[in-house]
Amino acid sequence: MTAHSDGARILHLGDISGTSKSVIEVARTKGLDWVLRDVPAGRGANPALIMARRLRDLVSVRALRPRPDVLHINYGVSGYYGWGRKNVVLHLHGTDVRSDLLSPVLGPVVRHSIKSADVVLFSTPDMGDAVHRLRPDAQWFPAPLPPAAATMQTLKRPRAGKKIFFASRWDDSKGAPGLLELAASLQRHRTDLELVGLDWGSHAGQARDLGLRLLPLMSTEEFRMQLAESDVVIGQIAVGALGLSDLEAMAQGRPLVARFTLDAEYGGPAPLFNTEDAAPLSLVQQILADPAAAAEVGARGREWALAHHGAEKLEARLEAIYEKLL
Repeated sequence: MTAHSDGARILHLGDISGTSKSVIEVARTKGLDWVLRDVPAGRGANPALIMARRLRDLVSVRALRPRPDVLHINYGVSGYYGWGRKNVVLHLHGTDVRSDLLSPVLGPVVRHSIKSADVVLFSTPDMGDAVHRLRPDAQWFPAPLPPAAATMQTLKRPRAGKKIFFASRWDDSKGAPGLLELAASLQRHRTDLELVGLDWGSHAGQARDLGLRLLPLMSTEEFRMQLAESDVVIGQIAVGALGLSDLEAMAQGRPLVARFTLDAEYGGPAPLFNTEDAAPLSLVQQILADPAAAAEVGARGREWALAHHGAEKLEARLEAIYEKLL
């Protein structure tokens, strides 16, 4: 930033998958005044109670002194925090575009927020068409990897060549039906494999019934260790964009099976085992049959993930975005 904006107060409202935490961690090492403030949950309670909590929080944010120089709002439904304000960055993350934008109740909030913000960012390329129809100047802003993901490489035990880790939650948005089909096929083809997944998502019970070992809620460090110990990581296969769990797997240098349709505009092809090119079962069999070749793909995937999704690079890009507003 220039001397004018070195002391700018940047307030991030809400956080999705650690996106803001990662860039704020970098910004603070530079002495920048970037702060994260949580917002009340928008789901899981009585709608009237949610509305009351959100209204109280909106009043509190409006009353903050000194006022933030830039308001960076995560998630489209929370965009009303920026209505009538200057220097607002609205950051869209997925469900707010794929689902909420189409809702008769939430859709008008998201649309007005997109149209009124000074800068609009979206986290995955598959959201681009829908967002650009409302804001042609909206920018793709990749999900940043946490700084610690770049250095987490230590294993508790050697890999046995048989651990398959399903690292996405068992929901339709991640391609759960296809993931369950893959798990069942692996069970039939190789009885010696260790199939592991997360105890998370609406279809988790079906995964357990198939015989997968499901892991309970764990710390970020434990999750990264599970990734690092895996011989194959299965990511999302529903949309052609990499989620943070997929990127974390790549940062650990693990062979990743996921759906990916990113083109040159968004960073070019990534080194992974892409379900756009072959069936998931065939890709897993390919990895298990030639672990040395798979490890080479994993190593190149780590380089790609850090180059395109490193927190340091993306924090610098945010600095440039804020600078243009100030």
